[in-house]
Amino acid sequence: MDDNRILDKIKKCLEMANSKTSNPNEAETALRQARKLMDLYSLEMGDVLASMACEVSILAGSEGPPPTWRVRLSQVCGLAFGTRVIISTSRFNAARFILIGCAAAPELTGYAYQVLARQLQKARREYLDTQKRCKRSTKVARGDAFANAWIDAVHSKIDAFAGVEDNIAEAIEAFVKKNHPELESFELKRRKLKSRDEGAADAGYMAGKSAQLHQAVNHKPLARLTAGV
Repeated sequence: MDDNRILDKIKKCLEMANSKTSNPNEAETALRQARKLMDLYSLEMGDVLASMACEVSILAGSEGPPPTWRVRLSQVCGLAFGTRVIISTSRFNAARFILIGCAAAPELTGYAYQVLARQLQKARREYLDTQKRCKRSTKVARGDAFANAWIDAVHSKIDAFAGVEDNIAEAIEAFVKKNHPELESFELKRRKLKSRDEGAADAGYMAGKSAQLHQAVNHKPLARLTAGV
């Protein structure tokens, strides 16, 4: 029997043990069966949790390491759909975002990122077209200020449906530990805003208010779990 079928059997037993429709005897029997299978195949609760999550990989959209605004946008999308974002870079391949979550959440996160990135790039380009007689460095700074403020505005819109249930967070954490054990952390640096670029930030925030970000109808990431094993 392959690992996926074993894990599916264990998960079904745990769901039955937790089901409100199961009587105490059925729940106890299901829990014993889950424990038996885990012992028989040398599986731990972390293996079961990790099997409830999945990952999707998408291009970050930049040739080198993704700029701060792209990372922040991916994180905002991850927050909206209950996923964790890992940045993957190498010397020979384009940067990618690895999106980890339950059910369809990673795919929805990737779709949201791609849609919002296009909206942001269009708004940023239109704003920079209004900036005449600027040095390239000034345009880059104002473009970054615009982009980050645009993301701030989008971030403020998702509070109504952000948040991850504890069991989903546990599943994601178990998946990351099992499949990405060598992760390194880094500090995300945002360019310091100069007074001359405040207008770009104001414009970006106003433009970001009109960005379209919708959670899928009735979407709720699921990680069905668990009785104490």
